[in-house]
Amino acid sequence: MRHALDCFLHPKSVAVIGASTVLHKTGGRRWRSMVEAGFSGPLYPVHPTAAEILGHQAYRSIREVPGPVDLAVVLVRSDLVPDVIRDCAELRIPGVVVITAGFGETGAEGKRLEREMVGQLRDRGGRMIGPNCAGLFSASGRVNVLGWNVPSGPVALISQSGNMALGFAQLAREKGLGFSKLITVGNAADVRIPEYLEYLFADLETKVIVAYLEGFEAMEGRDLWALLRSHPAPKPVVILKPGETESGRRAALSHTGALAGENRVVEAALRQCGALRVTDTEEAWDAAIALAALSPLRAGTVVVVADGGGHATIVSDTAARVGLSVPQLSETTRRALADMLPSRSTIINPVDFAGVAEEEPEAVPRVLDVCLADPEIGGAILAGHFGGYFKIATAELGQREQGAARAIAEVVRRHAKPVVVHTIYGAERLPALEELRRGGIPIYRSLEASARAMGSLWRYSLARERRRALQARRSRPHGADVAAILDRASGGSGRLLLEPEARELLALYGIPIPPFRVSTSPEETAVATAEFGGPVALKLIAEGLAHKSDVGGVLLDVPGPAAAATGHRRLLERARAIPGHSPRVLITPMIPDGIETVIGAFRDPQFGPVVMFGLGGIFVEALNDVAFGLAPLDELDAEAMIHEVRAHRVFDGVRGRPPCDLVSLVDVLIRISELAADRPEVVELDLNPVFLLARGTAVADARGVLA
Repeated sequence: MRHALDCFLHPKSVAVIGASTVLHKTGGRRWRSMVEAGFSGPLYPVHPTAAEILGHQAYRSIREVPGPVDLAVVLVRSDLVPDVIRDCAELRIPGVVVITAGFGETGAEGKRLEREMVGQLRDRGGRMIGPNCAGLFSASGRVNVLGWNVPSGPVALISQSGNMALGFAQLAREKGLGFSKLITVGNAADVRIPEYLEYLFADLETKVIVAYLEGFEAMEGRDLWALLRSHPAPKPVVILKPGETESGRRAALSHTGALAGENRVVEAALRQCGALRVTDTEEAWDAAIALAALSPLRAGTVVVVADGGGHATIVSDTAARVGLSVPQLSETTRRALADMLPSRSTIINPVDFAGVAEEEPEAVPRVLDVCLADPEIGGAILAGHFGGYFKIATAELGQREQGAARAIAEVVRRHAKPVVVHTIYGAERLPALEELRRGGIPIYRSLEASARAMGSLWRYSLARERRRALQARRSRPHGADVAAILDRASGGSGRLLLEPEARELLALYGIPIPPFRVSTSPEETAVATAEFGGPVALKLIAEGLAHKSDVGGVLLDVPGPAAAATGHRRLLERARAIPGHSPRVLITPMIPDGIETVIGAFRDPQFGPVVMFGLGGIFVEALNDVAFGLAPLDELDAEAMIHEVRAHRVFDGVRGRPPCDLVSLVDVLIRISELAADRPEVVELDLNPVFLLARGTAVADARGVLA
């Protein structure tokens, strides 16, 4: 069965509405690039007056085209676009690309027009890419309506910016890696990012997907997360996502009308679903080069082989920063290297040739062979001057160097471990480097880029291991029990989920809640305190009171019944300043000394339910040391969130404290995430503080906000 996107990327016929006889104009450039793409099916330029354009008969309107049209590309003025779309819908054209701008990115009226156009097409079985896009390219479909040349290759690009797509195309030409597909989505009024990805996962031409994403529409991020997390056969996905700063978010909004979202939520989502987030175009393309050519790095350990100490140091430092390890080589490996290299060489890791390679290039594959045979080594980075040794010597050395390159490629094939090469001659098309390229070995001109590329292989390998279906979820509380608590809470306090109801809800989900009582009189409070048999905390509960501390509504370490009765009266006095009725007092035993943390949940407009974790008390406000994860979490997600907190080492025990029960904490995070995923009417949930103990976890306070 034909996929809905095949009409765009493998069309049977193409009409360009707004093709121009003036070839430097946008309509002329795009028509020329389409003609030059070598498309084998019928091509129809649509122009109000021209008889022909570049040897193809022209037609005054899409309605005059004599044959069926599979793909229509719309380039006319924005005020003419709605009528053209109406014609396309009535002709039942399955695919329409609207390059023209002036719609959703301009405001509410533009978005209304987009919805209207999409509706017209969908009613007749059509789909739309754009508006406000730069067009698309398909190597196998021989389609190019971008207006500029695109090199072919194994990388698919999805871009929310036409200019960024042009920049990527230039990088591709410079670095020798081209595109299977290049799609600019513009405002994405119809076809969304997850649909493109699902199509490209099945595309045999595509090995790696690179996406430039300025933002997500409502819940689009959630759909992307779910697809990447659960797809049975995903491919490496590299995402360049700007919008980390306020100015960046404003620019994204004005450009495509998309919402950039909270950066840390985006970061958490992409980490959980296995996408590789990068920070700039060079890093994105360098990662794509490695992922397209090499197998995943099975272990995060690399050997650095260099012909200079400076090169070795910079590569090793960068490798450490991107999560790689440069371990000491085994004794067996060091002995083998010592037998083939002079004593002036360094053979620990990094391995420094100390000038041997420029005299004897054949030493390079021999050294790599020995290093890759080390079972503790997952891959290698060769750094220095390889490929250009002949420039400082003779043509005869150049021939030897070329032979060494062929030997390196054979070594890599035999060990099936990834190798990347840095060379200062990386921008040149030298014979030895061409041999490496033919052998599928990526070449980088930057020392740092070579290490980051290897780091991308390791990140993808980790992502593959943890990208799996969610673990079996725990049994859920009966929906009627949850609904009863929420109904009682909303009936009494409006949108606030006050502490007693919040505690009841958490307990239903198996979250450890210390015992508590709710009292309406000093006498009841005294009795409850006596039952608990130790110092207690008293908390004022009143409608409309979200933050008890604002009115001094918390009394700690109340020693006994008499003091508790007095404390109850004191809290009722303070309640008089609060608008509302029926103040109550919650009594709960004091929690043993532990590490104070905060756990929260909220609903992000792009990604849905999100869980937050971090140090509590003054730390959460002063240091903002928190981590995020999309709900529901699995164990790996929860563990990753804990270790993402910068101060996580305090959980292991410091200054005589015992280590915290992190198994219990992981369980609490998962259960909170399940509650957040299950109950969309709970739009915010705040557990603060949550004490981490040597045995168990204790929630000391909780509140929420209901929809």
